[in-house]
Amino acid sequence: MTQATIEKTEVPSSAPVARDESRKGIGTVAFKKSRAFGEFCVFLVVGLLLLELIFKFAGICDEENYLVDKRVGWVPVPNRSATYRTEGFSRYTINSLGMRDKERTIAKPPNTFRIAVMGCSVTEGKEVFIDQTYCSLLEKQLNQKGGPVKYEVLNFAVAAYNLGQEYLRLKHFALQFKPDLVVFTVRPNALLYMGGKAESGLFSSPPLFAIQANGALLEDHHVQNHWLSTREGQRAQKTVWLSTHSRLYKLIGKCAYNLEENRKKLGRKPVALKKDAEDNAEVKKRMENAQLYLSKVAGALVADAKALCDKEQAEFMVLYLPFGSKYRSALEGTLIENFCKQQNVKFADCNPDFDQLQKTSRKELYLRAHPSKFGHEKIAEYLKSYLERNGLLKTGVSTSQNVLQ
Repeated sequence: MTQATIEKTEVPSSAPVARDESRKGIGTVAFKKSRAFGEFCVFLVVGLLLLELIFKFAGICDEENYLVDKRVGWVPVPNRSATYRTEGFSRYTINSLGMRDKERTIAKPPNTFRIAVMGCSVTEGKEVFIDQTYCSLLEKQLNQKGGPVKYEVLNFAVAAYNLGQEYLRLKHFALQFKPDLVVFTVRPNALLYMGGKAESGLFSSPPLFAIQANGALLEDHHVQNHWLSTREGQRAQKTVWLSTHSRLYKLIGKCAYNLEENRKKLGRKPVALKKDAEDNAEVKKRMENAQLYLSKVAGALVADAKALCDKEQAEFMVLYLPFGSKYRSALEGTLIENFCKQQNVKFADCNPDFDQLQKTSRKELYLRAHPSKFGHEKIAEYLKSYLERNGLLKTGVSTSQNVLQ
C-alpha cells in the first residue's frame, strides 16, 4: 500500500473524531449553564425562605389578615397570629372560629350565660392586648363572685364593619352560639359610614342596605360585586394562600398598594376648602339629611336583629360606644335613641359618662381615636352596671333550665 493510499484511508477516520469532540464541548457548556441556572434557582428559593424566616422572627408584615367573604364582605383569617402597631400595640391570635377572642365552642356549655357582642374596631380592640378589651374584662368581672352560672362574653367584632355587616354576622354566625344576650354596638359617626365606594378597595366595598318602598329592608351587594370583579378584587380572591402565608408577598403587595394610592393622590385636583358660614351650614345640612335617611336604614337593621334574637329567645340591646373623634354629631345619638325607643329596644349610651370623665381623669381614655386600656376598663364597668340595673343578666331561658338540671 502506498503512502497516498494510507493517507486517504486515515482522513475519513479522523474527521468524525473532531466532530464528536466539538459536540462534547457544546454539551459540556450546556450542562454548565443548566447547572448554573439550577444552582441559581436553589439559592433563590433558599434566600426567599431565609427572608421569610427573618421577617417572621422580626415580626415584619404580620399584621392582621382578612379573607374575602361574599356574604359579609370580609372576615379575619382563623388561627392567625398578628402584631398591631398602627395605633397602640398588641400581639394576638385570631381563634379557630375567626374571632379576636380566646378559643370558644359553638355548642354552649351547661350552666352558661352567653353574651354576644357585635361591633367594629372599637369592640375588637386591636389597640390593646386581648385580655384588656372590654369584652374580656366584662367576662372576668361577671365571673369574679363565682356561683352556679358561668358567663361568657363572646367578641364577634371585626374592624371596619358597618351596622349592616354587624347584622349579617349576627344572622349568619353569632346566633349559632345560642347567646342569651346580644349587644349590638354603634360607634359615633357610624351612620355616615354605612355607604360604599368600590374604587377604594375591599374595606370600602361592603354589602349595603336600603329601605324598599314597602318599608322592608333591602340587602344590596352591587358595590361589593363590582369591586370583586376588578383586577384588585380578582387578585385578592386568587392569592389567598400567598397573602395568608407569605410575609414577603404581603410586603410587596403593601408597597404596590401604597404606590398606587400615592399615584391616585397626585392625579387628583386640589379641592378648595369652604370656610364661610353659609357653605359650612350647607355641608352640615347635607350631613343631617344623610343621617336622617341612614337612621331609617339603621332602625330597620336593629328591628330585624331584634326579631332574630326574639326568635332565639335571646335578649337584645344597643350600646352607643365612645370614640375619640373630633367630630361627633349630637343628631346621630338622638336618632339612634329615638328608633330604639320606638322599637322597645334597650339603649345604653357611654358617651355622656366618657365626656365627663375626660374632663376630670388624669388617664387618657383614647389612644388616638380608639379606647385605651383605661378606656376599655371604663366601658366594661359601665356595661356591667347597666346590665345589672336592667336585669339583663337574669333572663337567659336556657341558663335557668341548665341550673335546675
